[in-house]
Amino acid sequence: MRRLLLLLALSGPTGFQQALLTLTGASCVEELSEDEVQHYQSLAAHPVDLNLAGRSRLLSTGLLTPFQVASLLDYRTRTGAVLSWAELALVDGFNARFVEALREFAFLGVPEGEAPGKREDRRLRQSLTLRGALRPSEAAAWGAKYEAALGERAAFFASVRTTLSDPKPGFPTLSAAYYGRGVLGQLVVGHFNARFGQGLVQWSGFQLSGYSSLGALRKNGTGFSPTGSYGADLLGLAADWHFGPWRLSTAYSWTGQRPILNLERSWRTVTAGLTATDEAASLEARVSLPGWSLFGEVAYAWRRGVSALAGAYLVPSYGHRWGCLLRWYGPADKRYSGLAAGYEAPSFSATLDAGWRTDTGAQQYKSVVQWQPALAWRGIGFRPALRLAGRFRPDETVPLRLELRATLGAEYGPWLLGGRYDLVRGCGWAWHWYAEAARRQPEWSAYLRGGLFKVDDWDDRIYVYERDAPGSFSVPARYGRGWSASLYLAWQPVRRHSLWLRLETVQYPWNLTPRDGRFECRLQYRFKM
Repeated sequence: MRRLLLLLALSGPTGFQQALLTLTGASCVEELSEDEVQHYQSLAAHPVDLNLAGRSRLLSTGLLTPFQVASLLDYRTRTGAVLSWAELALVDGFNARFVEALREFAFLGVPEGEAPGKREDRRLRQSLTLRGALRPSEAAAWGAKYEAALGERAAFFASVRTTLSDPKPGFPTLSAAYYGRGVLGQLVVGHFNARFGQGLVQWSGFQLSGYSSLGALRKNGTGFSPTGSYGADLLGLAADWHFGPWRLSTAYSWTGQRPILNLERSWRTVTAGLTATDEAASLEARVSLPGWSLFGEVAYAWRRGVSALAGAYLVPSYGHRWGCLLRWYGPADKRYSGLAAGYEAPSFSATLDAGWRTDTGAQQYKSVVQWQPALAWRGIGFRPALRLAGRFRPDETVPLRLELRATLGAEYGPWLLGGRYDLVRGCGWAWHWYAEAARRQPEWSAYLRGGLFKVDDWDDRIYVYERDAPGSFSVPARYGRGWSASLYLAWQPVRRHSLWLRLETVQYPWNLTPRDGRFECRLQYRFKM
C-alpha cells in the first residue's frame, strides 16, 4: 500500500516554487534571499546526478542532509544505482514529498546499454547569461554570469553586475571546484560558502529569520561549496579530506582573514562534528532513526559567550510530523532565545515560537498556520491556500501584527489563472490584491498580472513575490495607495537559446501624499553550450 501511495505522489513533477519551499524550510518565497533562490535556480539549470556524485558534491548542493548522503551512498554501494524516484523514496531518510521536490534539482543518471551508474559523464556543460534592467528615471543596470560543469567532477562560476542604485560594477565573483573520489573530497578556489552544523559558529550567506514552517527548525549544514552569488563574502581556499568515516574540512578566507576547521565523524545513524574559527568553536550532533531524529549544537564564542540549541522531529505515522527546537543565546548575542514547535500534515502545517532576549528581557511570540489542499474537478486542478501569520511583542507601541493571505490558483491544460489577497492588521489596516493569467507552452510562456494595494504605514508593508527570469529575484514591498501591472515572457525557441522579458509599472494615483510612479524593463538572455 505504501509503495502505491509513493507512486501516486511521484506521478508528476512539482513546480519549482513549491520544491524550493520544501527544501529550504521557508513557508513562502518572500522569506528567502536573492542568493538562496539563485542557488536553487542554478541547480535546476544544472541538476546533480544522484547516481554519480560523490559525498562532498552531494553535501555541497544543500539538497541532502548528511544522514541522507550517507544513506544514499550506502544504498549505491550495496544495490547499485537508484533506478527510479519511487525507489529513492524508499531509501532510509527519504520520503515521497521530499523526493518529489528533489526532482526539480537532481536526476538519476542511468547510461543506456550499460550497467547503471558505471560510466562517469564528463561532458563539459556551459552557460552564459546576460541581463539588463532599465528605469527611465534612473541609471540602467546590467549583469553577466558564466557557469561551467565537467560532469560531477568540476565546476566553475564567474559573475559580475551593477544595480539600479549603484551603476559601478562590484568585485566579480570567481569560484572553481574539483570533486574527488578518494581522500580529497573537494577543492574550492576563489569565492565559496561555508555552512556547518546549525550555524552557531560558521554559516555564510542566507539564514531563515524565523520558524514559520517545520523544516525551518533544523538547518542543513552543507560544508564548503562553490558559489556564483553576486554577494559572496568568503574568498580563499577550501578543501574536504575523507578518511573512512571521518571528514576533515579546512579553509582560509582572505576576506576577514578567517580560518575555518571542521572535523566530522559519521556512523550509520549518528553524525557528530567539531567546528572552529578564529572567533568561536562548537560541538554538533545528529541522530536519525526510523520515525524520529535528534539534533543539537553547543558553541562558545570569545566575545558572545555560550549559545546552544537542541531539537527533535517525530513521525508518528506516514505523512504526519511533529518537531520542536529549544535555543539559548547569551546577552551579547542579541538574538531571541526560546522554544519553537510545530506540526505538519500533507495539506496543513502550524508552528508556534516563543522567544525572549536575554540582554533586554524583550519578549516575542510568533505563529504561522497554513492550509494548502490540492483539488481537482473535471480536468481542472485547483490550488487554494490560506496562510495566517501572527506576531506579538508586548513591549512595542503596536504589539500585535496579523497577516492573512488567501491564494487561489486553477490550471486547465496550458492555461493558468490565479489570484492572491493579503490583509494586514498592525498600525492600521492594510491590504493587497492581485490577479494573474498565464499560458504555458513548451517553447514559450506568458504571465500577465495586475493588482491594487492600500498600505498607509511603512510598518504594515506587504512583500509580494514577482515572477522574474532565472537568476533574478524580485520581492518588492507594497506601500502607499495605488496599482501595479506586470508582463512576464519566457521564450526558448531552441535548446541552446533562452530569452526572458519582464515589464512592470507601479503607480500611486490615490496616495495620501504625492508620489511618483515607476516603470521598469528587464531583459535576460542565456546561451547554453
